Amino acid sequence: MNITSAHLAAMIAFSMWGLFPIYWKYFSEVQAWDLFGHRLFWSFFSLLLIMFFRKKLFLVKEIGRDPKKRLMLVISALLISSNWLLYIYAVNMGRILEASMGYFLNPLINVFMGWIILKEKIRLTQWPAIFLAMMAIVLLALSTDLDHFPWLAIILSVTFALYGLIRKLVHVGSMEGLLFETSVVIIPVLIYWQMRPSGPMQILSDLPLHKNLLLPLSGVVTSLPLILFAYSAKRLSLQTLGMIQYLSPSFKFICGLFIFHEALSAEKLQAFCLIWIALGWYTIESYQFARRGKSQTTNR
Repeated sequence: MNITSAHLAAMIAFSMWGLFPIYWKYFSEVQAWDLFGHRLFWSFFSLLLIMFFRKKLFLVKEIGRDPKKRLMLVISALLISSNWLLYIYAVNMGRILEASMGYFLNPLINVFMGWIILKEKIRLTQWPAIFLAMMAIVLLALSTDLDHFPWLAIILSVTFALYGLIRKLVHVGSMEGLLFETSVVIIPVLIYWQMRPSGPMQILSDLPLHKNLLLPLSGVVTSLPLILFAYSAKRLSLQTLGMIQYLSPSFKFICGLFIFHEALSAEKLQAFCLIWIALGWYTIESYQFARRGKSQTTNR
């Protein structure tokens, strides 16, 4: 495998994440909680099979024996599961554009959290991008009431940023970490699910046959891009991954606006423009900084 395959893996992973709304929207008759339950169960089942056949289940047991890793991954499990649930809710409620805004904001929130929590330095030339993103949020806050403020976008971006922060601090593999996380929340979710009027078997019985066959694929749909991402992350620089990751919110935006014809208010369009300018600034600044660092290393 060469570097080209790593680029391709990253592009497929982020494109799949970006096109997820089409898959989840196909089950529009199913409530968000029920879709989340199926996504969680089939993801757990798919990962369990993969780890079993790869004879890597012992790695999950090792995580459970480490109190610090166990605690951190319990927190990350709550974060990623709430992120999944809110994202499916956003798709079901016709708020895909708002979800895409959250994932556009995510890289900039990562930078800000790194500065606050990890004490990472923010270069002077990076601050304009952060200020532009903050201006976008303030613009929305001032121009919309509480009922229309994009809370989903903010919560999606913050929960995923916190999840990424924890996974950065806890040194575990992608698949075994995700399997441990899904195993943490699957039991309470299944118990609550059985108590609901629409239990898992009831949902399957109400769906036509072709959707019964497609719904279990939610585990593969969830796991495959994570596996591809893990493969590419080991072989590509963070700058390269950072640029490719914008495929995901871009495809979400296209799905919301052109496929599902969601309304885009003037305020949201202005906020999107500020976020896009901020991302463009941040991407160019990071690329120039990396080039200067490489040039200085070469000249030594």
